[in-house]
Amino acid sequence: MRDKILVFGGTTEGRLFASKLEKLGIPHVVSVATEYGKTVEEESGEASLLVGRMDRNAIADLLRSGEFAAVVDATHPYAIKASQEIKSACEKESFTYLRLLRKTADSEANAGNVTYVEDVTEAAKELEKRAGNILLLTGSRDLKEITSGISDISRVYVRIIPDIASIEKCHEAGLRGRQIIAMQGPFSVAMNEALIREINASVILTKESGEAGGFSEKLRAADNCNAKAIVIRNPEKGDTSQEGLEAGEILERIFTILGKEPLEEPCRRITIGGVGPGDERFYTAEFSKALKGADIVFGAKTILERIKGISVPQKDWYEGEKILEFLKEHQEYKAPLVVYSGDISLCSGAKKASAIFEEEGFTVRKITGISSVSLFAGRIGAALEDVAVISNHGRECNVSGFVRKNEKVILLAESAEAALETAKRLPKECRVIFGRELGTEAEKISEYGAEGFLESDVKGKTLMYIENPEASKNKLIPALSDDEIIRGDVPMTKEEVRALSVRKLGLTKNSILFDVGAGTGSISLEAALTDPGVKVFSIEKNEKAIELLYKNRDKFGLENMEIVEGVAPEALSGLPKPSHVFIGGSSGNLEEIIRSCIKDNGPVRFVVNCVTLETLGKTMEVISAMGAASTEVVQLSAARFKEVGKYHMADGMNPVFVIAFEA
Repeated sequence: MRDKILVFGGTTEGRLFASKLEKLGIPHVVSVATEYGKTVEEESGEASLLVGRMDRNAIADLLRSGEFAAVVDATHPYAIKASQEIKSACEKESFTYLRLLRKTADSEANAGNVTYVEDVTEAAKELEKRAGNILLLTGSRDLKEITSGISDISRVYVRIIPDIASIEKCHEAGLRGRQIIAMQGPFSVAMNEALIREINASVILTKESGEAGGFSEKLRAADNCNAKAIVIRNPEKGDTSQEGLEAGEILERIFTILGKEPLEEPCRRITIGGVGPGDERFYTAEFSKALKGADIVFGAKTILERIKGISVPQKDWYEGEKILEFLKEHQEYKAPLVVYSGDISLCSGAKKASAIFEEEGFTVRKITGISSVSLFAGRIGAALEDVAVISNHGRECNVSGFVRKNEKVILLAESAEAALETAKRLPKECRVIFGRELGTEAEKISEYGAEGFLESDVKGKTLMYIENPEASKNKLIPALSDDEIIRGDVPMTKEEVRALSVRKLGLTKNSILFDVGAGTGSISLEAALTDPGVKVFSIEKNEKAIELLYKNRDKFGLENMEIVEGVAPEALSGLPKPSHVFIGGSSGNLEEIIRSCIKDNGPVRFVVNCVTLETLGKTMEVISAMGAASTEVVQLSAARFKEVGKYHMADGMNPVFVIAFEA
């Protein structure tokens, strides 16, 4: 009796589809190519399995057994040969072939950091051009072809699934030992970042594998680590010859083939929509249609109050966990809608809720809305391509840092009070425009310099446009001179040593830096000025130095520099885990400081400055005992020349040892 569905799987979407068949009571068998695939399927609860690679003839023999009604091809998008064999067998035996397509939405990563190629041959050529270590995140299938195109494979590292066959392919490709990283996913952005930093990769290779393959997480990690990404395009994307279907469409076809009515199942679809700013004038047509079709609406109370004419139940919740729990208990709702203000792409709440629903197996439909940013820019005549858009709504944001680096900034302020506080801290030369309650009858646009604004003009939901004409004059690399820093009688890391030390730290976006023994804060200042996303904690015990730290922070207006008074490592307690640590003075606690920084933490980049041979010896002893990686030691001797009459005489500075390592 032909009542079973044959699923060719071995992928995340294949496992999810087979699980859906199980819940709907549809008999099925899953075919996987390897023993490892069998293990993963069994761990996910799959009982009906076929194991081993099959060509078109073997598949055709299987189809002639009389068990199967249709074939679902849920193999990997890059397994082109496997799909060809499956499709050919189905055509030969006149069987229904259904291709399950993987979602491959574009990543949010910096497009300038990514190079797309068509295949592994082109990828190998591109990698050969790049300097530095290479991290392959494409699995073991094409390893030999990739490494054969790279002249120096000692700089190649690969992450593979932990099975013997994959490791053997690594050996065939000439990779050995620590070049092989065998791990089972999925991998978060933080996990990918830790691996990139651990091997000091300057470039990664991945496939355009969509959500199921962790594509976005890989690109975001590379971007955060300032590593380039080379991406092999999904061969199915944009291929009009492929008749791929989503899971829901395939299920409808299967019910038709089996001659059955679709079984009622719990709601597994949810819509998240942006309501836009203001009232219904700013609804998109897509949102209006979703609102009319919804059988229950969730959202913050203030948002629901703006939506008129809803006759279905409403719940003033916007947290994904709460909504999910409710839908599990109330399975009568089939068309839930969650609404957020403005555009969901600028809403962290929508992003978090979407991730929660998708992890639970929901199909999430996302409807973008008109953002208050777009409306504000239109009202004031600003071109968005010239503006940096930032938000401190429910998050920490170094507004002053962005204003210092960008001539034009739009800020989504957390509150009117926060907008006023921000305005008070801006440089006097800034031009400021407040937009309040945009899209409503209470809308008001108010323009000022950085001073003299009326607090009565800033109420309710507020956006700020900040124009800083001095931003274009600021140096791309901070490079402070010693004369710019308030010094007093406290020792300071000199300009030349500072330049090398900051260079060796290798700060990246969103770095967390501990400056231990900060002194005047010269290292802290340059690090904080590097990028608005860098967060600096200046740890210092000396009272005079602490006073100077506050003065210097205020002089440069650094919101991303926090002063911590005390002795390390005790003073580090309660701080977030660092990604980078500079140690200018340790008070004899070097080993304890390092151990405190790396405890329950990923790889940390350290830079230590030593003036005496005794300190150098102790530092190297500690580093050696801890098994630190990639240790570099530079002795820096510099001399400045000063005028003496008609001549310039050298004024030598004490030599300094700059030590950089990872632990």
